[in-house]
Amino acid sequence: MRCCIAVAVLVLSGATRHVDAQTPQAAQNWGKARPAITVQPDGLYVAEAEEFQPIAPQAEGWQAKPFGENYYAATFANCFLSRQAFLGAPAQCEESVATINVDIQEAGRYLVLVRYEAAYRFETQFRVQVEQKGKKVVDRLYGARKNVKVWAFRQKLQTEVGWSWGAVENVVWEGHNVFASLQPGPAVIRLIAGKQPTPAAKRNVDLVMLTTDVDQVNMRIEKENYLPLDGMLTQSGDVHLKVTNLGAEPLKFTGGRAPSGGNWTEHSPYWVHLRNWKAPVIEVAPRQTSDWVEVGGLMDTLSGGQWSWTGNGKYKAEFGLKNPQGKIEPLAVFTGDGDLKLAADGDTRYSRRLRTTDAVVYDLLAWLKKENPAPHGKAPRLTPIFGYTFPAIEGNAKHQAAVAEFKQMFGLTDTQGGSTRGLGYIDVRSVATPKLAEYCQNLGAEAKQIRVVSLGDEISLPRPKGDAAGEQFHAWLKSRGLKPADILPAAGNAWEKIIYSVDPKLKDSQPGVYYWSMRYLYHYGIQATKERTDILRKHLPQAAIGANYSPHYPQEHMFLGEVYKWVSVFRENGMTLPWSEDYIWQVAVGTPQMNNINLDLFRAANRAHPERDVMYYVMAHAPNNTPRQWRRLFHGAVGHGATMINLFEFRPVQTAYTENHVDEPAMYGEVLKSFRELGTYEDIIQQGQVKAGQAALWFSETGDIWGDSKGSHAAAKRGLYTAIRHQQIPLDFIVEDDALSGVLSQYKVLYLTDAHVSSAASTKIAAWVQAGGQLFATAGAGMFDEQNQPNATLRNLLGVQQQSLEEPADKQIIWLKQDLPFTASMATVDWPVSEDPPEAVAMPVYSVRSRITTTEKPMAMFRDGGPAVVVRQAGKGKATYCAFLPSLSYYAPAIPQLPVDRGASDDAMVHFLPTDFDPQAAALIAAPAEGLHPSVLCSQPLVESTVIESKSGTAVFLVNWTPDRVSDLKVTITLPGTGKKAKLASGAPLKMETGENGAQVVTLDLETADVLIFR
Repeated sequence: MRCCIAVAVLVLSGATRHVDAQTPQAAQNWGKARPAITVQPDGLYVAEAEEFQPIAPQAEGWQAKPFGENYYAATFANCFLSRQAFLGAPAQCEESVATINVDIQEAGRYLVLVRYEAAYRFETQFRVQVEQKGKKVVDRLYGARKNVKVWAFRQKLQTEVGWSWGAVENVVWEGHNVFASLQPGPAVIRLIAGKQPTPAAKRNVDLVMLTTDVDQVNMRIEKENYLPLDGMLTQSGDVHLKVTNLGAEPLKFTGGRAPSGGNWTEHSPYWVHLRNWKAPVIEVAPRQTSDWVEVGGLMDTLSGGQWSWTGNGKYKAEFGLKNPQGKIEPLAVFTGDGDLKLAADGDTRYSRRLRTTDAVVYDLLAWLKKENPAPHGKAPRLTPIFGYTFPAIEGNAKHQAAVAEFKQMFGLTDTQGGSTRGLGYIDVRSVATPKLAEYCQNLGAEAKQIRVVSLGDEISLPRPKGDAAGEQFHAWLKSRGLKPADILPAAGNAWEKIIYSVDPKLKDSQPGVYYWSMRYLYHYGIQATKERTDILRKHLPQAAIGANYSPHYPQEHMFLGEVYKWVSVFRENGMTLPWSEDYIWQVAVGTPQMNNINLDLFRAANRAHPERDVMYYVMAHAPNNTPRQWRRLFHGAVGHGATMINLFEFRPVQTAYTENHVDEPAMYGEVLKSFRELGTYEDIIQQGQVKAGQAALWFSETGDIWGDSKGSHAAAKRGLYTAIRHQQIPLDFIVEDDALSGVLSQYKVLYLTDAHVSSAASTKIAAWVQAGGQLFATAGAGMFDEQNQPNATLRNLLGVQQQSLEEPADKQIIWLKQDLPFTASMATVDWPVSEDPPEAVAMPVYSVRSRITTTEKPMAMFRDGGPAVVVRQAGKGKATYCAFLPSLSYYAPAIPQLPVDRGASDDAMVHFLPTDFDPQAAALIAAPAEGLHPSVLCSQPLVESTVIESKSGTAVFLVNWTPDRVSDLKVTITLPGTGKKAKLASGAPLKMETGENGAQVVTLDLETADVLIFR
């Protein structure tokens, strides 16, 4: 393939970037210097809001701001801003006005369309005025909740939308029916922000667009799948091209091919927009130069991308940028023969940058070497680190060397056969099971280097299909010693009456059939997967076999994975490599700390196979994730058992495949720093095990079958997990089989949230409590058995009889950050804090209340009557029943009423770390664990600690789940082998002394995360 062989770039290229602090000022300068917006070559008038000029600029009024400081800033979905900047005003301010001039070329009725952010449940009001010849032809309030807007994802025209996955990508258009009758000549557009009703959110305006093409607007609203009208946004009129033919033959210079047509590869988020793109064919005679050709209309404004051109001979391609006065100025010059692959920005008028694609890695390496963000440590060599990064360009030795240097710098695993690390990675999702053995045999010598085999991405397990499912279902039931009457009492001995069906309608009419059908579905999925895994293990015995699980699906199980899929399939050797991802920085759960639930489920999966690895995507995608949050999540993942790291897409947008990329230089710096620190302790990780907990949180297939982890119960279970961790209680997860096999006896405390517990497991739990265990059950927990019948065993153990479970529809909580601040309490518990004199404090109750009767003396009462907390002595142990969801009470004061978002800064709500938790709820949750003696205690309880022990040393992970630096953190450690010399992986100073009873007390300053290493 011929390629561009010589390059002269007339602008500073700089490192990769997603948020440039100079962009708002560049936009303001552009707007100030341009006399008026004129019609683009595509017929549109597009007024970028960041170019509007504030009248009498004020600190609390309109200001131009960079992409990343807005609510919805990410690498995918509906989280993009045109030219990566916006005009913002605070939620409340005195009247602030910003203006821009427009020069109308033709008379007509123009739609006044505004693209902005509509925060869910919040007002984002601003006024738009269009004035011509002293007359306001439009004077309208935009951004009101009641206003009809154009919404993404086929929602078309609605007033407000809260997505089922959380209202975290609410960029909209408004004005589909707002017209301005304009005549040729000057006009002015004003944006006005001021006081607005509450709850109020910041006003973030992206642009104003005027068009007379009503038919196109209506067509797009009807047909576009993502955000309609976004496909109209290009850099039309900005960038121009002229070509000189340096050869002796006629030259054709034209655009290459891209997935969405034209020659620009979209990343906003990928090729989803309807585009009117057609690359020009520029024909140039020998030794001649073409006229300027407008090509900005082929470029996206919502994100950077790859821009491909090609010529059939030697050429000089000169790109120009039209300045605010309309004059074309030099931008970049490229000389070559054949393909010209360019890395372009979505805000070229501000960045003034255009590079060849190979320059992207050169610039990034130069930045890393200059900044030297990781002077301490060494590149990891024992830990497999996977990720898609720069593809080396064939025939370009300089680029190949730079890519190799980049991979080596970060310790990235080279997955190519014959690589020095020999850690190959293959994906067999497209290989049918009958062909799998042949596929493995054809790998030849490469087979010995395969370390990881992927069965797919974000998969579900196979499900039984067809008539054969019924016969197989019966055979499986018989193998378990079941009779028809055990499943359906009315069936007697007639197997023909037992029909496989997972229709939820059977829950009430035939609960046994539904339950056992679901059990068979689980069994079938595991065995069908195991069939493939067995073939792979035979031919690739050294390989770990798994598939990435999305923690987002099914949605009711978000970050509460289904047991059969997240635990049982691995215990039954259906796969051998647990594997998931940390996309928690995109959803409105209570805290990113909940990400560790995935890892703890996988530790439960590997309980019988501690030698097995855990693969985890710790994704540095930016914008959206931040360096500080990534560091927390990375240390959380490794500290909870991840032994293989996958970065997924680890390259800037101009070299990425689709919607995931890393455009923030500081993120590369943090990843490099953390990986080089990992290099100092990775032997402990690869040889050791996470120290077992003393308390356990219950997960079960029975609970999954009956949907016990849905809605408010799911939000509460995620909240309970973190509340337990905040009390510094060492915690593991256990499942039904662990109760039946005796593993439960290894724990002193069990937290139970599932309403349904099998009869067999209930018997084991009761015996465990009698022997001294401490059981803590939340509202509705343990009240029913596997066939949805009252669970007499656990009701008697807890000393309660549930009369009803109240779950008011208007008080349910799906997302803690999104819903809890808007949910009124449904009851109040008077929590006793003193017996003499009697004193109680109010604890609000949210979403769920269990109305019970009991013969025990309640520990606490609902204010309107009825037991709220019952503690019953049972043999040597105790059973506590909490007739509400205490973790919702725990989180209530800690979550402010702010818009949920998908932001790219540490102060974004998605990255918000709650700290102001309810102390009474905390005491209630901690009560069962009063007798425990954790091996690590931190003076700041929101610093989470985990321990990994191995023959070569001990690693104590410290992750700060507060937003602020913790100075003089005292870590008290009672572990064997920690009396030796200690150091921090970061290389930061520490002080170590001996405390009470020989404990080691280490004092240090903790920013976000670090690792104490004892050898």
